[in-house]
Parts: sequence; C-alpha cells; structure tokens
Amino acid sequence: MRAALVICALTALAHAEGRPRYGGSVEGALLGAPVTLDPPMAQSHAEITAVDLVFDTLYRVGTDGVVTPHLATELPVVAKDHVRITIRKDVLFHDGTALAASDVVASLERVRTTTARWAIASVGAIKVDGDVTIELTMKAPTADLAVLLALPATAITKGGKPVGEKPVGTGAFAVESLDRKAKKLVLRAFDDHFGGRPYLDRLTLRWYDTPDGEARKYETGGAQISTRGVAAFSAAQPKYKANDVEGPPALLVFIGFGRKHADVTAERKFRRALDLALARTQLTSVSSGERVTPSRLPLPIEAGAPTLGGGAVADLVNAKAALDDAAMRVKSLASAQIGKLTLEVLHEDTRPDDREVAERVAYALTKLGIKSVITAVPATVLRDRVKRGDCDLWIGQLAAPVTSAVAWWGSAFAMGGDLWAEQRLAGGSIDDADATKTFGERLPILPLMFRAVRVWHRTDVRGLGFDATGRPDLADLFYSGDPAKPPKGTP
Repeated sequence: MRAALVICALTALAHAEGRPRYGGSVEGALLGAPVTLDPPMAQSHAEITAVDLVFDTLYRVGTDGVVTPHLATELPVVAKDHVRITIRKDVLFHDGTALAASDVVASLERVRTTTARWAIASVGAIKVDGDVTIELTMKAPTADLAVLLALPATAITKGGKPVGEKPVGTGAFAVESLDRKAKKLVLRAFDDHFGGRPYLDRLTLRWYDTPDGEARKYETGGAQISTRGVAAFSAAQPKYKANDVEGPPALLVFIGFGRKHADVTAERKFRRALDLALARTQLTSVSSGERVTPSRLPLPIEAGAPTLGGGAVADLVNAKAALDDAAMRVKSLASAQIGKLTLEVLHEDTRPDDREVAERVAYALTKLGIKSVITAVPATVLRDRVKRGDCDLWIGQLAAPVTSAVAWWGSAFAMGGDLWAEQRLAGGSIDDADATKTFGERLPILPLMFRAVRVWHRTDVRGLGFDATGRPDLADLFYSGDPAKPPKGTP
C-alpha cells in the first residue's frame, strides 16, 4: 500500500529517476532527545516523531484537516450516544501477534490514567464488541472524535500496556535499539506492516547536545537528512548537495511554569506581566530559515487564530502595571524585595534553539526588574523537574494537527495542569471564543511562536514529506539510485 501511494504521488519523479527500490539505510536527526516512546506520555516533537514510526492510531489527519481511517476501516459510526469503530483484520504487532479489539480498548482506557486524558474526555465506557469492533458510549456528542483518536497519545500499544526502551507496536518501523548514551535510536523496517513495508531497511535517528554536532555529521557524509546541517553553511551548498522540504507551522514553543517560587509563578498578574514584556517579533530569528509565526494564543492561524499584529512587540507600560498589581499580593515582587528574586529558566540541552528562546525570556524578565539564570539540562532531567515542579520557568514544545483547534486547546490547557479544556470536552466541545477568553485569564502556559520544521535531504534520498502534526514522514524515504550501491559518504 505504501509503495503504491508513494509511486502515484511521485509519478513524474519515478519516470525520470526510475522506480523507487527497497533497501539501504539512512541516518537523520530528531529535534532533541526522546524521553519516552510511550504514546500517551509523548510531548516533544522528537517523541511524537518516533511514536509515529513505531505505532499506529485509529485515524490520520491530513494537512488539509481531513480525517481518514488508518487502523480503523471507516470513520466512527454514530447511533445516538453510542459509537462503533471497526478495526482492520490484517494488522500485526512487531512480534507477529495479531492486533485485537481488546488491544485498542486497553490502549484507550490507559489514556484516561495519563495527562492526555483530555483527548477522550467525551468518552464514557469503552468495550469490545466482537472480534474487530469496539463500542464507545459517549458522555456527550463531539464532532471532533475522529481527530482526537488520531492524536499520537491514542496510538495503540500491545495489550494497552506502557512501553519501555524497546516497545512493540504495529508501525512501519520496529525498534532495534535505543542507546541514550550514544544518543541514537535505530529502527528496522517492519516487513508485515499493513500499510506496506518501508523502502528503507534501517533508519537511524540521532540527537545532539552541541549546536554544530548535526551540521558536522551531515557535512562529513555520516547523515543523509538534517534539520540543521545545511543551514549551518552560510547559504552555500555543503559537500553533499541537498534539497529541502518544509512542514506546516505545527510546532508550538511556549513557556511553562513550575513551583520553585510558587508565590510568583502561580500569580496570574505576574504571568500577564511576562507575557506583555516579551518581544515576540525577535523570536522570528530563532530558526533555520523555516516559517515562524509569533503568537500569544496556543492556536495557529490555520486553526482559526487571528494574526498577532502589534501584539508581537513588547508592551512595557502595561507589563509593569500588571507587575505592580501582582506585587500587591506577592511580597517578593514588591519594589523593596524584587531585587532579591532570581528565577531559573530551564531548557533542554539537545534543543539548541531553546537556548536562544530562554535568552529572550531572560531579557524580558530583566525589563521587569527580575534577575534570572538560564540552565541547560538533559531531557530526562527537564521532564522530571517539571513533573516535580522543581523549576520556575521552562521552555517546552507542543505539536498537534495544524488545523484542529480542539487539539490545540486541549493540549495547551493540559500542559499547564489546567482542567478547563478537559471539562469542556467532557461536555462535548470547546467554543473558541470561550477558550480564548479563559486562556487569556488563566495563562496556563505562555505561547511564544509557531514554527514549521524544515528538513534537508541529500539529493539521492527522496520521498520526504510531512504530516498535519509537523512530523517528517520518514517511513516513505527511499534512495533514487540503487540502494545496494549507496554513494560515497553513506554509512
């Protein structure tokens, strides 16, 4: 199936360069270190990219917002407050066992026990209804059910169980190894994938804790695809020439709040002051040339958000007025005490751009008269400290289908530990105007910008595209030449 779809989409290319062939290995990079490969726990772009390769969801969302069946055979069949979903019969897990309706039910039930539970908040009971059918009893009808069941958090695991370092999924690739010390994830093609075997035999994905590590790897021929390599060569083509592909602006960069100085960071007027003090226009330079759209809402323009316009510049007058209001309730923000306050801004050490973002945040704090320190930590440390609340501010990522407002509202409120969106979804839907008003009042996170992901690939590697969540579709990569005779520089 995969081969047929790719060949149809690339008819002219195939005619010019020959039919895509199976075989070969490609090395690329993730946008940071994946802390987990467990679907409901995945948050960062790196994690959802890996999850997409190893697991499958019931549905997929196209870049145009259209939902199509994936593990399901058709769109949900609704009858009053009951929904039936039929599962494909020809799906195997990587260990050779067949996917059953019970795996789907158990996977969705486990989502309820995680922070991603908002995605199925509108669903009451979930049960098996025959060998290949499940039935959902809805708390309230929702037109977004198929979209929510396409989110990475709802991907199906074997028996619905949490996964470890070597998970078993049904996806196009199986995990061969995950070596955190060497900073690499090695995947092998799954021959029996229901969508068709990937063209490549093996896919290696690395992450780097130095800004130029990925660029050096690409320039020396050790990698064939790169999110940073070509941009590092000052508008000149590197040794191995490349083409580029850009995805939708579906990656939200935001500021999260911890509880280290809870009196400060939990104060909404302080959050408002920081929000207004940030010069988001300066963030457009934090990129490798891809599209960057400053935002104060967790909603991209493609999902209905208004353009930010003048709101992208700092508003120090109103920012300081908000800080004065906060100081009336928080002693450490009072003029006599604020000079003693130092806030820590955490960022992940394998996401070089986040350092630049953290510096912009620190500058905004300086304008408010607040000292700060920027700390780079490994991804696992960042996740653990955020979970414990052992931080003040941190730089995070969210990714969702670019046209789905409900997915953005749900994930943004949940990321800030706010149950508002979950409660609304339990009632069936989220009203954009209501969500905008509530988000502006509570500011569970501070959105900074939406950015696209831009990937360069060697001219002998083809088939690269993006899905609606901004994940590169690495499962469709292939060599344009003979993969048994890769060019010099290919590992």
